[in-house]
Amino acid sequence: MKRCLKESSVKINCHCHIFSLDCVPLEFRKRFFLNLKNPRHRFVHRLIRGILPHDSRLDDWLAFLDMPISEIAQNLVDEMDEAGIDICTPLMVDMEYCKKFGAATRSFEDQARQTVAAVDAINKKYNRTRMLPFIAADPHREGVVDIVIDRLRHGAFRGVKIYPVMGFTPDDKRLYPIYDYCVEHHVPITTHCENGGIPGLKEYYYLADPKYWVAVLKDFPRLTLNLAHNDRTGSSWQERIAELIQTYPNVYTDISYDTEMWFAPRRYFKHIKRMLGTPKIQHRLLYGTDWYMGRCLWTEASYLKWFLEYSRKIFWCRVAFTPQEIKRLTENNPKRFLRLTDEECSPSLFL
Repeated sequence: MKRCLKESSVKINCHCHIFSLDCVPLEFRKRFFLNLKNPRHRFVHRLIRGILPHDSRLDDWLAFLDMPISEIAQNLVDEMDEAGIDICTPLMVDMEYCKKFGAATRSFEDQARQTVAAVDAINKKYNRTRMLPFIAADPHREGVVDIVIDRLRHGAFRGVKIYPVMGFTPDDKRLYPIYDYCVEHHVPITTHCENGGIPGLKEYYYLADPKYWVAVLKDFPRLTLNLAHNDRTGSSWQERIAELIQTYPNVYTDISYDTEMWFAPRRYFKHIKRMLGTPKIQHRLLYGTDWYMGRCLWTEASYLKWFLEYSRKIFWCRVAFTPQEIKRLTENNPKRFLRLTDEECSPSLFL
């Protein structure tokens, strides 16, 4: 029997992405100037460079537009190593049924295959777990239950990603067999839960309201669920998320990418500090960055430094997190959410 020699210290990013641009509808790319070969698009990129902070990484972000999933995955791990992040959970996207923009160039099946291949290559390269991918589930997809459960059953994916902004609510009965499987097999679900999201889909943001999870949780009270992004400080959505965490034993929320972090850092970090001191909620708050969505503004290392240093040092913020709070946010809570064993976290600690 393998025994752990010492307590492992493993930082986990519970919210990131490695899908390539061809997983996104062509019409979306045209509307938001995401074609590097188009002169008009390149002109817009130059204008954006002029208004972003001098240390922004727009060129790095744009470079991802031409990369395959495998290369994006390697870039993420390189940044994780710089930041001291050990494990991440890449979340797939299924935009084939996006009513406003049309289908993506790359099929969902191909995206799933390439995601699994990229993750397997990374984990084998480092001889330990670095990536635990989540498969997207959209009830509009024919055979979605069989597709998702088959991938979960064979170990290709660790969890499920729900993105209601694509035009459905989480209480869609077509998703219930997936929820049932997830409860039975302790599979975590991450859902977009912010009054915002993919640009151009504002009229669908309301579908991510946590109120749509109330009926689901009544039917599946032990569902392991991450209501991602935690919405804006003081919003009714945020209050509802807190209520669900207080009511159900396996409901979490993550703090990945909210622009409030930049335009109101004191309010943002004070609220996170308060959550980390609130009973029940303090054990259900997860660290995440939403990489590479905000890559033009931060790297994995600079994002983490906001919690370790900047929130405390910058005079207009002055919010300090204790080592225990950071460990709870980046290690203990994510391990519990993902049901990670010590062996999965760091095999080198075992004999």
